[in-house]
Amino acid sequence: MTIAFNPALMTAPQNSFLLETQRFIQGLTQDDPISRMHLMAAQVASTVAQPVWGGMGVTLLTGSLGNNNPMLTSAGLATPTSIQGFTVYDQGINYIQVPGSSAPTVVGGQDVPVYAFGSKARVPLPLASGVLTSLEDVSIFTSPLYWDTVAFNVTLTSSANTVALPAGVGVLAVNDTSRTISYDSTTQAVTWLEGQAAGLFVL
Repeated sequence: MTIAFNPALMTAPQNSFLLETQRFIQGLTQDDPISRMHLMAAQVASTVAQPVWGGMGVTLLTGSLGNNNPMLTSAGLATPTSIQGFTVYDQGINYIQVPGSSAPTVVGGQDVPVYAFGSKARVPLPLASGVLTSLEDVSIFTSPLYWDTVAFNVTLTSSANTVALPAGVGVLAVNDTSRTISYDSTTQAVTWLEGQAAGLFVL
């Protein structure tokens, strides 16, 4: 019996992966056994009045003594002056699906998985409009990078709503067919959007 094709020359085997599967999903970390050891749980602060989802910038504080679990770090939303990491969906057993939302979320008082800066986790994050082409074929440690605390995406432009990401944060890849999250502040609906611009960022 002989093989009718040369596997070493195959670049796109028929009926294999579709182009549509080649994308990022916001907040769903790329597999890495090293950075996974740095995944930690944080309790969303009671002062956070909106839903929290994977791929959101957060501030991290030590837990309070009155906390039911003093081992937990406290997580608040990133502000224009402070950001220490990003939430993810990895091992996110506390995320829940609520009516009106297609993406799972947590609220104040619940636990959320978080990667802090320096963990080297590779986290897909949404990109602001117009940023995608600016991040093609550039150094992975392009700076400055900013997190928009209102639009909840990464941008290259500083404003009153943005906070600078540390110099050690790099963008490894970009994609324009990704799945990202849209938030309606009026209804608090958190929904998935398809075919969106996203980048894979190393923290």
